[in-house]
Amino acid sequence: MNIEGEDFPDAQISSIELEASTLTALRKMPVDIFDNVYVGETRDTALVLCIDIRNFSSFLRDNAENAVFALIKDFTSNFLSCVNQIGCGSSYYKLLGDGALVIWDDSDEKSLQEALEVFTVFTDFLTEDLFVNSPALGLAGALVMEKVFKYEISAEVSGLKYRDYVGYGINLACRLQTLAEKDELIINKKLVTDKNLPFTLKEESKMLQALRLLKGVKDEDEAAVYMYKRP
Repeated sequence: MNIEGEDFPDAQISSIELEASTLTALRKMPVDIFDNVYVGETRDTALVLCIDIRNFSSFLRDNAENAVFALIKDFTSNFLSCVNQIGCGSSYYKLLGDGALVIWDDSDEKSLQEALEVFTVFTDFLTEDLFVNSPALGLAGALVMEKVFKYEISAEVSGLKYRDYVGYGINLACRLQTLAEKDELIINKKLVTDKNLPFTLKEESKMLQALRLLKGVKDEDEAAVYMYKRP
């Protein structure tokens, strides 16, 4: 695909040649140059993966700036590579500092497998490689199957389109993620009952109390904390 410079009068280049894989990756980002990509859709059974680095605040406190910059740059660049290679069926991702949000529009078998592998493969990489000298660090996350809404708005001055998602599925994933410990993936009840994912229950009273204190969580999602059990 060619993007001609006349479409962007301030650009200093005449054209840009994009490979198919690059174009696919760009379409997943929050801001792009494509019209009518997210014109307003509802996805009833989307998959939402929310991840975060555990104990990163302590790492920030105890390490020099160059170490912090090096780690977070390696973390984010490798995570994006993981998403674009393993989670190629995903439709959206957003970096959130020391975490990220990844969404698949559907929850078919392929999408579910991709979502689980993004978390497990990247967790293994962090443990065995990037975090090997900082063993207190680790990945925590939540994966939910729920409803989300897609929308697109225009940034008129730049001519770009800003795309995003809202919905209960995002709220739930972000909240459940806070209950996960290092190397744990929390899943919601629908993934247990509808997709038969293997799990173990986190039954500690403090954990259940924390679950019920989460804001905006439906009653059925307050009943138990399900931790994904890797085969």
